[in-house]
Amino acid sequence: MTGYLFLFTLFICAMTDIAEYRIKNSILLSSAALYLICRSFFGRPLSMPLMLGPPAVVFALLFPLFCLHLIKAGDIKLLMVTSLYLGLSGLKAILLYTVPASVILILFCMKSQHTSLSKTRFPFAFALFLGAYPLWRL
Repeated sequence: MTGYLFLFTLFICAMTDIAEYRIKNSILLSSAALYLICRSFFGRPLSMPLMLGPPAVVFALLFPLFCLHLIKAGDIKLLMVTSLYLGLSGLKAILLYTVPASVILILFCMKSQHTSLSKTRFPFAFALFLGAYPLWRL
C-alpha cells in the first residue's frame, strides 16, 4: 500500500514541478503523515527514531548544498520523503537512475531555455520519478 502512495506522491510532485518549478509542502507533508500512519497501523511498527533517521541524514547531507544555492529546499524535502519510504539504501539505488535522468533533463532545459548551466531551471521531481519508476516493485 505504501508503494502506491509513494509513486502517487512522486507523480504529483513531478507534475507540479514541471508546471510551476516548485514542490508544494502540502503534498510532501501529507505524504509523510500518511506514510507514518500506514506504517504504524498496517506495517511493522518501528520506533520513531528509526523511521525518522534516514530523512535526518538526507537533510544533514544536503543542507550545505542548499546554503550554497546548488539545490532548492523543495528538492531536499522530496528526497527526505523518499528516504522515509525507502530508507537510505533504497534512496541510493534510485539515485543511480535519477542522476543520468537529471543530466539529460538539464541539457534539454538548457537547450530549450537558451540559458547557461547556472541559470537553468529544471524539474528535479520529474527526474526522481523517472529514476524511481524502473526500480519500484509494487
